[in-house]
Amino acid sequence: MTTHFDSSLDEALAALAAGPDFTRALHHPDLDGSVSAVIATYNRCPHDPGTRLADNPLAWALDSLLAQHGTALGEVVVVDDGSTDHTPAVLRCYQRKAARVPVRVLRLSVRRGVTAARNAGLGAARGRWVLFSDDDCVSAPDQVAGAAHVMGRLQREDPAAAAVMLPFYYRDIRPRHVVAASELGRLEVGQARLWAGFHAWPGAYLPDPPLLAGGPVVAPLPVQVIAGTALMDAAALAAIGGCADASAWRSAYPEHLYLSADLTDAGYTLYHCPDPRLGAAHLKFGAAGRFTPPGRTGDENLPGVGRTLAELIDLARRPADDTGNRVPDELFHPEMVGSFFAFWAWRSPQAGHRWAVRVWEEFVIDGQVYSQTVTTVPPRPARQEAWREGLARGARFLADTPARGLPDGQVQHLLNEVCATVGQPPITGW
Repeated sequence: MTTHFDSSLDEALAALAAGPDFTRALHHPDLDGSVSAVIATYNRCPHDPGTRLADNPLAWALDSLLAQHGTALGEVVVVDDGSTDHTPAVLRCYQRKAARVPVRVLRLSVRRGVTAARNAGLGAARGRWVLFSDDDCVSAPDQVAGAAHVMGRLQREDPAAAAVMLPFYYRDIRPRHVVAASELGRLEVGQARLWAGFHAWPGAYLPDPPLLAGGPVVAPLPVQVIAGTALMDAAALAAIGGCADASAWRSAYPEHLYLSADLTDAGYTLYHCPDPRLGAAHLKFGAAGRFTPPGRTGDENLPGVGRTLAELIDLARRPADDTGNRVPDELFHPEMVGSFFAFWAWRSPQAGHRWAVRVWEEFVIDGQVYSQTVTTVPPRPARQEAWREGLARGARFLADTPARGLPDGQVQHLLNEVCATVGQPPITGW
């Protein structure tokens, strides 16, 4: 993905004013209570709510949802995926609050993974649409009303519309870079290429962003893949059997790749609305990472939370592994290599081959790291071992998951071809 800074970006964003007029323009009585927010959570409450409730990431996420403008949000469903920290006590605090929007809690007795938790929340949700959000995200105050507004307009024109991806910004509250629209939310199976870019601004929307007909929101773009913060049609999700099972991967890295593929294979269409007024600050709790500081936005108070972005970043960047889908750096790399290899090989063995060879060249040889959450780049011998371990894990997934995989012999043949291409000994015994 190619991103760049454009001086006209600030001008375009300045024209997208939020406030009472914007909020009123989003209100439609027929959308009242149409959205169920579903949050799957695991160990995002390290602090005792009796003394430090507001320092817990789950509290930031809930406070920002409960402070949403308008009436589109009907409920918040939180699924506790077997947390071992203060999560149950924090959730009891929110259940006792006299809030306009009820907080409903489901607790899984043991940790089953984010997809199982989201599917449990989906099964309990009562809304026409489900907003999946992460448990360390702070939502903009018009996010839910805006997303419902967009989905309602889209489904009038495109009955197959099943999801609207909403922007999220890594430890920030607005986009800082511009990306070509052709590289936003794209999957190219033939080349094993994925472009997300949901934190960036589409270049085609400069200098004056087009607006969605019938409302004040920036026009959505058709995409082929969505990610973690999206409004989805509950009936469409039920029709495909819910969120794809990613429990084999502790990081849940490929979850939305499979979900996007399942929706599009079933004939549904996906969209992305880049309007930052509908976005979220993704705090990436537990990762020190290599994130770019937010600059002047760090001094801004986040509505609903009453804390500055800089304060939350300071709390979020303290390293923690047993939280959310966070994994230590040494596990991240084989998870990334293997989960993507399995996905691409499922879509096309040729794509699996292209991905494995390219990640050898980019990651093993050049030392390119694919996530800002990773703090350091490991030395080449460690990268090579992570590549081999990742492909072995991906091969096991392909062989053990008939609906998502390939026959054992075809998997081994693919591995042999990949290793021969990069001059590595065969990977066997997986």
